[in-house]
Amino acid sequence: METAINDIAYLKEKKYAINRLLLLIAITSITLLFIHTWHEYSRDFFSLEVILIGLCIFSLLHNIFLQKFPLALVKTRKFILIFIDMLVLTASIVIIGPAGLFLLPIYIVIVMESGMRFGFSYFYFSIILASLSWLFLVNSSGYWQRHSDTVAIFAITTFLIPLMYMKQMMNMHEKHEMLHETLQNTEHAANYDVLTTLPNRKYYNNFMKELLNEKAFFALLFIDLNKFKAINDTYGHNVGDAVLKEVAHRLSKSIDEEDMLARLGGDEFVIITRRKKVFLPKFISRLEETTIGQHKVGNIAIRIELSIGISLFPDDSKSETFLRKYADEAMYCAKKRKDTYHVFYEEMKSSENSF
Repeated sequence: METAINDIAYLKEKKYAINRLLLLIAITSITLLFIHTWHEYSRDFFSLEVILIGLCIFSLLHNIFLQKFPLALVKTRKFILIFIDMLVLTASIVIIGPAGLFLLPIYIVIVMESGMRFGFSYFYFSIILASLSWLFLVNSSGYWQRHSDTVAIFAITTFLIPLMYMKQMMNMHEKHEMLHETLQNTEHAANYDVLTTLPNRKYYNNFMKELLNEKAFFALLFIDLNKFKAINDTYGHNVGDAVLKEVAHRLSKSIDEEDMLARLGGDEFVIITRRKKVFLPKFISRLEETTIGQHKVGNIAIRIELSIGISLFPDDSKSETFLRKYADEAMYCAKKRKDTYHVFYEEMKSSENSF
């Protein structure tokens, strides 16, 4: 959801939808005031009242949908919006007859706005709909059939004005694409580790917040490489970096799509898995078998070993702070032991309480 909210296209769509709703409310209010002030028009324009009020309700629901589900039906909802606007505009012109002359410029506004706000595909779509609307007006209404020249003038104007701004629209589209790409690169850089390409601490923090809201069982695995400082001191940071990348690769092979693997910094990694408690020992065993072992960096043979501390939600705690603290404590407990590479916090507490 955060990606959608920060997306330029979404922000433009959101602004367009809000402005559209406010404009519709203003037009509907003025129309209703006019109709009910001059009672002789009340019956003639009753259907127009219903259309405008219905359009306001639709626009309000559209804004709510846009807020709640920014990623849903992105292209479809834009096409639907343009279609409904064209349909309502054409129906309104037919209903009010000669006074519809004052509504014809709105075709230009819809075509321009759809192109400027949504992009070229929507611009072409709105042009097609406008053309069909003009044909409908001329063929279905006696008044507009007699004044087809007026319709033709507005049709030509609706085509020409956007064409005059086509170059500007293309420049805006290119700038939008460049800015969108820049934002994506910036967002990726902010959430992913450069060395290993894994998610970083910021990504982990955001992921954890969302996960805690789900209130479902998960295991937090804190992973630290054994004797990594000695590797850096003995062989240099280039070798150390190569080891970190290899560890990231091996850990990635052991997890599923639903698991989250991140590098918190230095030689610290974290895995969050939603596996049921009964399957955790098998998963951790596979993790150790895949990751622990020899790795050659050039002519240098490095033995990769790790220590894993595990805390469970909600068994150990419902707080991210304490889950992290308990996993960290269990990890350092595993470092001190020679019989295992991993320790569950609940097992560590049980053994402490037994003394």
